[in-house]
Amino acid sequence: MKLRSRMPRIGLAVAASAAAIAGVAFTAGTANAATAASAPAPIKLTSSQCPADISDGQKSGCVTELQELLNKNGARIAVDGDFGPATLTAVKNYQSAHGLSVDGIVGPATKASLEGGSTPPPPSNGRSTNYDFARLVLADGGWPQSSNNITTMVQWMASEEPPSNWFDRDNPLNNGLGSGGGAGLGAYPNLVVAAHYVAANLNGGPGDYGHITADLRASDTPLVTEKAIWTSPWAGSHYGWGKDFYRGHVATVAAPARDW
Repeated sequence: MKLRSRMPRIGLAVAASAAAIAGVAFTAGTANAATAASAPAPIKLTSSQCPADISDGQKSGCVTELQELLNKNGARIAVDGDFGPATLTAVKNYQSAHGLSVDGIVGPATKASLEGGSTPPPPSNGRSTNYDFARLVLADGGWPQSSNNITTMVQWMASEEPPSNWFDRDNPLNNGLGSGGGAGLGAYPNLVVAAHYVAANLNGGPGDYGHITADLRASDTPLVTEKAIWTSPWAGSHYGWGKDFYRGHVATVAAPARDW
């Protein structure tokens, strides 16, 4: 097996942009933290303490947990434990974006999706698929394995290599930080090592990808993080400034066992 790699052509980091994004994230986080301080303590949605269906008008720690999870998946709502109009809209937006029944009621399917990031296929029994690889990159990078982040990663991978043989050049970053020296034409011994280098490159490799990692830390929506990717110094022209970036559902494809 050859897991090919190319060293990305990365210019100087746009530090001001990264700082601005970090500042916005800090401000929003501070406001949410102040609101959350007065909210009921969060209760896991699948706990027996939460009703089977969480809906408009309810006030509880279950709603606090719901609001926190919605914010991790791109919503921007107050965390106060009160299921009001803003929370209802956020729930419907989440359901619509994740292929769930759009009824504004947080039942078993919506709970499972929010708590486990299970709109993408659940983890395989062991390491197997492109979705497993995406989760591994996120784990190595220290970013939430949220539905938004997993979707972003597999779409990024599909922007580089057809899902049918994603493992030939397990992207994102075109296997940036390649092991083949300056030409970047080396091969990784397996997909686990490749995932490590993808995360390492994003976190601290050549160039500054701070705007991308900020979105991953916030579990921002795929459209937001995608833009951070294709406006980065290396990737802009590579993805046609967004027009060549893959959008939509990505099939689940297992890599040969030997590649793991």
